[in-house]
Amino acid sequence: MIRLAKSIRPELVVALSAALWGLFWIPIRALEDHGLEPALVTTSQFVMPVICLIPFVAIRLSRKQSFGLQHFDSGLLIGAAFVLYYESLLLTDVVRALILFYVMPAWATLIEILILKRRFTRYRGLALLLSIGGMITILNIDSSFRLSLNLGDAMALASGLFMAFGVTRVRQSSDSDVFAQVFAFFFFGTLISMLLLLIPATAPNRVPETDQILQLLPWLILMSICYLIPIMWGLYWGSKNVDPARLAILFQIEAIIGIGSAALLTGEPFGIREITGSLLVLGAGLIEIFSNPKTMESTTVSAKKDQ
Repeated sequence: MIRLAKSIRPELVVALSAALWGLFWIPIRALEDHGLEPALVTTSQFVMPVICLIPFVAIRLSRKQSFGLQHFDSGLLIGAAFVLYYESLLLTDVVRALILFYVMPAWATLIEILILKRRFTRYRGLALLLSIGGMITILNIDSSFRLSLNLGDAMALASGLFMAFGVTRVRQSSDSDVFAQVFAFFFFGTLISMLLLLIPATAPNRVPETDQILQLLPWLILMSICYLIPIMWGLYWGSKNVDPARLAILFQIEAIIGIGSAALLTGEPFGIREITGSLLVLGAGLIEIFSNPKTMESTTVSAKKDQ
């Protein structure tokens, strides 16, 4: 029984973290409804966790331990990915943002083939076609190659690209220090999010009033301590303790929860086109998982150990 609990615990943590991440659009939409402009909402989701983690950084410095700045490459890439993803959730329909973000298998396949020089297989080709098909479906590209692409859509697409590069760098890293990776994510994400405050297309039109900040501050602190930091900790910790194939499958929970909750709780369009795009993108993700011999081999070995 104890051995079973030990083998299940990481999967449960990742599954719960992914499910909660799929609902992330709800609190950030609530912050926007309370008067914060999109760029300020995004920045708050990085700055506040950094502030909450500073005491632990001080402790690690006193012990001469690293706290994440060495992960500047993956931190900048994944930080940029989530900054653009958060922003896209506020600037376009939630379902569109989720589907376009999860075109990621297409970018991952291209990175593996063009940069990592991996062999192009029919499964990778199918995953690429399904991902691109999902993107074309949701963007409604017609015969004249016109498409319904807004700023939020473009950010969602770019976020998936940055995420694919960032995950590649994390996989290439041998560092298993979860705190360092979590802090790097929020720290470098803060730097990227602040750039949005300077870009005319995304810069806020007004500075929030003091009363507004004080009213939202307790919720931002609570969200950081009880939601953002635990979720990112669970996802990073899980990536070190769960087999790659299982991890990728569990991450699909985020897309399912996010798309399903958006379809149920928002008044945004969700018809045949959105359903088709969702299925194509989710299918591409599953093919990418099950066609990878290394990840499937690791899952088989783990299953034998569990027995």
